[in-house]
Amino acid sequence: MDKDNSTIKGGDKRTRSVISSVSDADTSVSEKKNIKQKKKKQKNQQSDTQDDSQDEQEINIASEIHSINQKLNNMLTKDSSNLKELIKDVVLQLKEEMLGSLVIRIEKVESELFDKEIENGKLAKEIETLSKSLNEQKNENERLQKQIKTQSENNEIKMNDLEQYSRRSNIKIEGISDKENENINETAEKVINALNKNIPDLNLTKNDIDITHRIGIFTKEKDRPIVLKMVSRMKRSCIMQQAKHLRKLNSPIYVNDYLTKFNAHVFACVRKKQSDIVTSAWSRDGVIYYRDVNDQIHKVAPEQFHYWINLPWPNTQQKRVY
Repeated sequence: MDKDNSTIKGGDKRTRSVISSVSDADTSVSEKKNIKQKKKKQKNQQSDTQDDSQDEQEINIASEIHSINQKLNNMLTKDSSNLKELIKDVVLQLKEEMLGSLVIRIEKVESELFDKEIENGKLAKEIETLSKSLNEQKNENERLQKQIKTQSENNEIKMNDLEQYSRRSNIKIEGISDKENENINETAEKVINALNKNIPDLNLTKNDIDITHRIGIFTKEKDRPIVLKMVSRMKRSCIMQQAKHLRKLNSPIYVNDYLTKFNAHVFACVRKKQSDIVTSAWSRDGVIYYRDVNDQIHKVAPEQFHYWINLPWPNTQQKRVY
């Protein structure tokens, strides 16, 4: 309580000091006014019209100053609780204004976040649509790749068939002695003599032969095979019908279809890759056949070629990719 009383007394002293200063200022203004009025009276004697106007202005100013002083006195002499209430009201008003501004700002941020959420939702849907489209495109690409692969395999088979058809008059002969620098005429004579000797009533002549030649480079270790292209298909059939007989000679002669590289590879796969199932394999007019363990004969269709190619090689033999 003493502290509060001392605070109040200190406030009263300051209030009195302010009131005293205001009163002194009022007295000073009054004295100056009196001096000015005396001077104006002297001047009025010289010029009445001008002095009257200035007098009125100065009186009005003095009156206003006096009114202001009265208001200040009234305000400062009131209980200090009014000032506290005034400050409190001002602070509350400032708080409300700041809170209102903050609320507006929060609402704006929430609105922006809501807009962002909507935009993110749209982007998520777009991403989902694009992802779905991408998956569809990926599936379509895979389908097209499979289709292209199938078409490529079909084209490969068709080209192979055409090439094999162009060899329909050819025979591949193995087992006839070879020599270095042998020419085509010497090769033809050896073929004619060997076949006429071992196939009765064949009567093969040079007129039955379109062309004959050796395959590969001469080596002393092994006789090179011969490709024989016949003019007459009937003569060719007669020779091929004696293939089994020619294999059983003391000096065997092997006559086979002159297969394309692709067909030769398939033929090797059929002969060697499933020896527990396939007992023998051969070709006739470019078509591959095999006999199984049940003595059943099977034709290898073109659509089965890749099945045989993709089978693993037995033992240490490496798988070839054609």
